[in-house]
Amino acid sequence: MPDCVVQPLPRGTKPTSVQSSFQFLPEVPRIPPGKTMHINHSDIDTYFHPLIRCHWHVGRVRAVARDVETLTLDKLFRFKNFETMLKFFNELAEISLNENHHAHYACDYARIYVSVYTHAAYGNTQGESGQWISELIPGLTLRDVRFAIKAERLHQKYLANGLAITLAPFENERLQDWSIERLKLRYPRQPGVMQGATDRA
Repeated sequence: MPDCVVQPLPRGTKPTSVQSSFQFLPEVPRIPPGKTMHINHSDIDTYFHPLIRCHWHVGRVRAVARDVETLTLDKLFRFKNFETMLKFFNELAEISLNENHHAHYACDYARIYVSVYTHAAYGNTQGESGQWISELIPGLTLRDVRFAIKAERLHQKYLANGLAITLAPFENERLQDWSIERLKLRYPRQPGVMQGATDRA
C-alpha cells in the first residue's frame, strides 16, 4: 500500500463551533457491480454535498498512478478523552472490516484523522481513437462514500451522547466550496460516458 500523505486544510482554516449532533445524511449506496468506478457528478450532488456539510473535506495524496492527483475524503474527529476515542476507533475498525475497505488513520490522544480513497478504482479515459476506456486509477468511489456515511452515522451517535466535541473548521463555507470545486475539476462530466444510477443499500 502506498504511503498516504495527508495535506493540510486550505490556509486560513482553524477550529470554531462544535458540530451539531444531527446532520442530514443520504442513504448508503449499494456496492456497484463489476469494476469500482470513480464518482460522477450525480454522486457529488447526492453524497458529497451532505458529507461536506458534516465537515468532511477533500484532501490529496501524492500521485500513485500516472502522475494523476489522487483526491481523498477526510475528517478530523475529536472526543472528550482517550478512552472514548479508542472506543470510536474500534467501532470504526469494525466498519472497515465489514466493508473490506480500509482508510488511513492518524490518532492523537482524543483525536482521529481519517482519510479514505480507493486504490483499486477505475476511471474513464479517452484513447487515441477517441473511444472511452476504463483504466486502473486510484481515486474516490462509492466505496469511500459508503465508509464515510457509516463513519458519520457512528460519529453522530457520539455527538448526541455528548462524547464527541468535533469542531467545524473556521470559514467552513469557503472550505465546502473549495472541496466541491476540487471534486468537479478532478471528476468532470464526460460526454458519451454513462454516469450511472445510484442505488441505495
